[in-house]
Order: sequence, then C-alpha cells, then structure tokens
Amino acid sequence: MASSTTRALAPLAALAFIVAGCSSGGSTTSDQGPTVVATTTIWADVVRNVACNGLVDVETIVPAGGDPHSFEPSLRDRETMGNATLVVANGLGLEESMTDIIDAVESDGVPVLRVGEVVDTLPIRETSPDSDSAGRDPHIWFDPTRVAATLPAIADSLAAAGIDQGALDACVADYAARLATLDTDVAATVSALPADQRLLVTNHDSLSYFADRYGFEVLGSVIPSPSSLSATNPSDLEALASVIDETGVPTIFAETQHSSSDTQALAARVGTIDVVTLQTDTLGPADSDTATYVEWLTVTARTIVDALKTTP
Repeated sequence: MASSTTRALAPLAALAFIVAGCSSGGSTTSDQGPTVVATTTIWADVVRNVACNGLVDVETIVPAGGDPHSFEPSLRDRETMGNATLVVANGLGLEESMTDIIDAVESDGVPVLRVGEVVDTLPIRETSPDSDSAGRDPHIWFDPTRVAATLPAIADSLAAAGIDQGALDACVADYAARLATLDTDVAATVSALPADQRLLVTNHDSLSYFADRYGFEVLGSVIPSPSSLSATNPSDLEALASVIDETGVPTIFAETQHSSSDTQALAARVGTIDVVTLQTDTLGPADSDTATYVEWLTVTARTIVDALKTTP
C-alpha cells in the first residue's frame, strides 16, 4: 500500500520520531481502511460526522488547543498527510505554516479539499492591515450554516475515495439536521442578549462570522487581522481603548491558544473591563465539554452572551 511519497520519506522515519514533540501525534495510514487527515480538530470532528459509524479513520494535524495559524508541522505530520486517502484543510490562509506541505502532498497525488473554497465567505474586515480585494476571512466555523454547506463537498470527496455513497448520504442528512438544531439553539441563546449589548472586542479578528450570523458588531481586535501571527500596533490599541470607553463594552475576548499579554495590557489601560478566554480555532480535549463542534459552539455562544450581559 506504500506510495512513492512514503518510500521517499522512509529514511526519515527515525528522525521524525525525534521531532515528534512538534507533532500532533497522529499515526500514518491505517491498514484497516481509508484515512482522512484534517488539519484542525474542528474539521476532523465534522469529517467524522460526515463519515459516521467509522466509515473512515480520521486523524488531526493541529492538536486540541493548538493554533492553526502558527502550527509548525513535523516530518511525521508530512508523512501522515502524504499517506492519507484525503486531506481536509480549511484554506483561506488559515494554515499559514502548513501551506507548502499541503500543496506538496497534493502535487504528489493526495486529494486535498479546502472547505473554505466551497462556501460563501466574508471579506477580511477593512480595518485589518491584511485587507485587500481578494482577502477572505478563514474563520467560517463560527457559522454552523456555513459548516453545513461544506457537508456535500466533504461527502463527494469521500465518495471519490471509495466510501459508500448511500452511507455518506445518511450521515450527511443526520448531521445537517443536528447543525440546523445547533443554529437554532445558538440563536435562542443570543436572543437573551439585548441588541445594543452585542458588541465584540477580540484578541485577533476571528468572530466576524459569528457576528454576521447572530447580529453582533465587531468593534475591533487587539491584533486587527484574521491571522494571529500579525502584530499589535500601539496607535491602534489606543484607538480601540477609546472605542471601548465610548461604548462601555464590558468584555474583551482573549484566546486559549494565544498569549493574552497585549489583551491584558489593553484591559489595564481601559480599567473597568473583563478579559474572558475563548477557544476560537480549536476544540477542547476529548474529555472536555467542547470536544465536538456542536458542544464547542454551544459553549462558546453561552460564554460570549454571559460575558456581555450587563444589568441596567
């Protein structure tokens, strides 16, 4: 079953284990069935639901708690993707440090589905220094209707890899219904928050899809970019502090996978404001209450709403 890519990388196997500390710990392709490799925990969970009942083995490159913007893949990760039946990536520039490897395994013949290319996307906000006419925001998973829109493309890619189409269709129908319920539940959670309190200040520009779907306004970000690798700007932070003062927004949302030092500094500058941490680009560990996409968005929505509620 070994591909030409696998044979070419075989001499590097021992070295790969040495650097495995930088790896997600995923294994190479299983001999028992097709293996799909997803770049992030969020898309790995979605794929598992599209290929429900164990139709495929799904592995993840960026581990739970990791940052897909900055994650540096190891030689073992390269081998895992090279041996995959299918690679599912977000695209739209999310996997900044993995782009070359994803492109390379695709050139070697591994099918790659970039889910960000099969749904309607939002432009990068104009306040971002990365904004241009072609730039699109990669954080599509904050809108479950857009996640639902990716399911047919994921199923088609799995069917092309030899997975039974009828079984996939049943899985997609079931999961699409669950995502529709999730959307309704999140909307109900948000409905408890008055419209004039739906104001978001974030660490990096990651909540535009959530805002677009559920009627929030993004006031600004500590890092005014959809990439967590961009830098803060003192003048931008001062302008954001002024906006916070003017609006009275009670919370800045930091992120578990990024340093909160700049966010904490902004909070200190403003004075009376809380810093609440979200898991923006990752699911939680398997034993957590955010281990699946449905659980993660449910918890995230409740956290946002609870943090922004203010009493008259």
